[in-house]
Amino acid sequence: MLAQVKKMAGGDIAGRFGAWWSGRDYVAPAEGDAASMDAPKTEEKPAAKAEAIAEAPAAPVAAPIAEVKAKVVVEEDVDSGRVRLKALETLWGEGRLAPGSFALDTRMIDALLELADKPGDIGFIGADGALLNAFVAQSERKALATEWRAACIDRLSELVPSATLTRGEVDRPRGFADHALQAVASVEAFAYADHKAGLVGRIFRALDASGRWVFLDTTRTTKKTPPAAFASAWAEPQLSTNDEIEELLKLAGFKSVRKVAVTGQMLAAAKQGYASLGQVLEKAAQNGFTGREGALFLQELAWEAQSWRARTRALEGGALEMNLWIADKTEQLEPLKLTQDMLDRAIQPDDAGAGDALFDQN
Repeated sequence: MLAQVKKMAGGDIAGRFGAWWSGRDYVAPAEGDAASMDAPKTEEKPAAKAEAIAEAPAAPVAAPIAEVKAKVVVEEDVDSGRVRLKALETLWGEGRLAPGSFALDTRMIDALLELADKPGDIGFIGADGALLNAFVAQSERKALATEWRAACIDRLSELVPSATLTRGEVDRPRGFADHALQAVASVEAFAYADHKAGLVGRIFRALDASGRWVFLDTTRTTKKTPPAAFASAWAEPQLSTNDEIEELLKLAGFKSVRKVAVTGQMLAAAKQGYASLGQVLEKAAQNGFTGREGALFLQELAWEAQSWRARTRALEGGALEMNLWIADKTEQLEPLKLTQDMLDRAIQPDDAGAGDALFDQN
């Protein structure tokens, strides 16, 4: 497979990836630079698969959720799920199914545990191995994870053996007893749930009286979801607007709903993944992916790269947003944000005689 990739890229893998990613024409290096063609190009924009991606089969449109559920057994028979996970982890990092960072994982976990003042378990929906491992490293609480993507169950068991995994559906999570959890974390649950009210209702019921739901999700700002941005998704996206999500949460009974924009962090994580793809691809090719398995791996990697390139453009252009939401069953006061103007007004000169009274020279 490595020989095929090098042939497609003409030897300059990283250079062609960078040209494809940035949307410009590829310019071959001069003959004097031939020795450095394979060296990392730190000045390049984040790299992606150039010629290999361009010649790969077009990414399929994500199938409706019902069709995905029906095809799960077939996919597992050909073991394509395992190869796909390998491709995703090659692009985004071990345990990751999408761009992410330790800083963002920690931010979610801190929010999860902020109100968890009693013993109890924490629920997870659609969390990848990186997030679950970050939680396990920070807390001794039990992680109850429900997963709707069949291919992920075995891999999550390998990555996080201490977590309790339950097979469920994205809009019907299982393994959560009523009123038993102090907090629930989810990743892209709203994005792929076709019955969003049911999702919200089940999570609300699983939380105790002071429970909190922390979730990372993609929302749209236009009437339609850009289809190319989710061509490699696990299922057909069902994106909502921010207002629609907030309305559902309030109708379910959540008293406090807050969101923090994390689009910039996700874009940085995506670009970091692309920046190292040229070198990572060669390393992966040398690790035994040959024949049909190698072809599947290359195809999945190409589809994911194409899809996230389009999603990055949509995020940069404002058609999509990514936010970290915090929904509480109790009222929560927003932390006071001190501005410079407030500080200037709070710190005033001493009143006449105050200095003498405080520092009596007698």
